[in-house]
Amino acid sequence: METEAPSTSKSSRRNVPETKSKAFCDHDDSVALEGGWGWVVVAASFFVYVMVFGSLRCQSVLFVPIMQEFGALYSTVGWVAALATLGLAFAGILSAPLMSKFGHRTTIMIGGIIACASSVIAHFLPSLELFDIFAGLLTGVGLGVSFVSAPVLIGFYFKRRRSLATNIASIGASIGTFIVCPLNGWLIDSFGLRGYFLILAGLFLNLSVAGALMRPVALSNRLAKGRRDKTQTLKVLEVSAQGEQEKEDELASAVKSPEPKPWHSLFKSPAFVVYCLSQVVFLGGFLVYQLYIVPFAELELGISNLKAPLIMSITAATEVISRIVFGILGDIKRINRVLMFAAVQLILAVCAFILPFTNSFETLAVIAAVTGLFQGGFSGISVVILADIVGLELYGTALGISTFLNGFATLASPPLVGIAVDITKKPSTALFISAGILLLGAILSFLIQVAINFERRERRRRRDT
Repeated sequence: METEAPSTSKSSRRNVPETKSKAFCDHDDSVALEGGWGWVVVAASFFVYVMVFGSLRCQSVLFVPIMQEFGALYSTVGWVAALATLGLAFAGILSAPLMSKFGHRTTIMIGGIIACASSVIAHFLPSLELFDIFAGLLTGVGLGVSFVSAPVLIGFYFKRRRSLATNIASIGASIGTFIVCPLNGWLIDSFGLRGYFLILAGLFLNLSVAGALMRPVALSNRLAKGRRDKTQTLKVLEVSAQGEQEKEDELASAVKSPEPKPWHSLFKSPAFVVYCLSQVVFLGGFLVYQLYIVPFAELELGISNLKAPLIMSITAATEVISRIVFGILGDIKRINRVLMFAAVQLILAVCAFILPFTNSFETLAVIAAVTGLFQGGFSGISVVILADIVGLELYGTALGISTFLNGFATLASPPLVGIAVDITKKPSTALFISAGILLLGAILSFLIQVAINFERRERRRRRDT
């Protein structure tokens, strides 16, 4: 991010912490802390994942209540989830300038306020069209603005243990699904669809509390440095005059950061382009898969509306374990993260194909558990691979662009697949379609490694010439 170099006068030195840009405050990570306050950031990010993905993944629980409330069809109700993911996509573009202007902490708090206000308004809306905009689009924007900042800041706090730290935070998505899906069913059954959204608004407001814990990396580095300096008081007193000038020069040099690469340079990287394409395809199928598991259980297998959401909870429970395992595996240098990532997606595609053939809650639960075991190798590792491809300098922008592009597939897939379900009257139709889309996404993910190898050969060739 561009920053303005301060004057080196004494008065300017005193004002630097207040006047320098938020981007510098958040991104000055010359020395990764590998712990300390970084673990508080991981814990706060964990809660962000709980609220964001617990809400988005459990949209299927809302399908039947929304259909009953507004008398809608599958293809029409699908727009709520589609617009929520579109909002998440728009947030990807909004987050980069917000992080640059206000920093990660304030950006997360802004997202929480947007999601809270949108859910409160959704409670009062009489038409499905307005409900789609506030419960779907604008709530998705708020959740997305809060989400994008979290893994980016973790990336700046950790280097050696980045995969593990990111996966620990992303366990919140699994815990959120485990808790929120049955909680949604109980809240809707107890307070109705509209009462549910009022309660949800209060929960979303807690994203601002989590955001308040996101201390900028530069501040943590300065505090850590200050604690070390206290053990050398005598030495500091002896060279205080010289030390003050050196600190001033060091800070001025840090603020005079190199001109950042433009965001469009990302699209010159074949690996980044293939990564984005694979994510667009895979997430389009993945959203459909998650949206139609509960309707399939309720309408084709005759499972009750209180028991069916437990399928999502079973997936989330096994996913917690797999996120830790894959987080550790992702930090082992001998393991290729990209190939592991692609193999996991291939297994998920196979699970999606098998699931419609189940005929009882027990067999459905087994497939859901297996899905969760490998789902943790997709969600947590994807953002780590992105950091590997583009580097930290453009990590936030790259994640924003990727999230934005993902919105196109997740916008189109639910209503389009909903048309097919309206024709066949079987939610299992959606599950078969999602399996095909997931398979294509897995194949594209294997090609990410091909693109990375190509870039490496090109760099070696340019060095040699």
